[in-house]
Amino acid sequence: MKLVIFVAGVAVGFVLGSKAGRQAYDKFRKQVTGFTQSPPVQQVASDVKDLAGKAAAEAGDRVSEVIDKASDKLDEVTGKGKPASPSSAS
Repeated sequence: MKLVIFVAGVAVGFVLGSKAGRQAYDKFRKQVTGFTQSPPVQQVASDVKDLAGKAAAEAGDRVSEVIDKASDKLDEVTGKGKPASPSSAS
């Protein structure tokens, strides 16, 4: 069903696009390019990129902490990582 709707959408887009012609496409493309290259949009894109980088770094740090805690807990449960007792050293 989804495929049928998609194909119908492509067909409608093709028909409407061919009726509008190349000039309408070029005009639309120029408007979109002008919008995306405008200073306010570029500033927002830069801010979002910075925010995403910070969020990724923070998420990485948190994942690392959780892995360390889980590893420590696993070592506790399995007996690894415990210092050797003086009685077993003889």
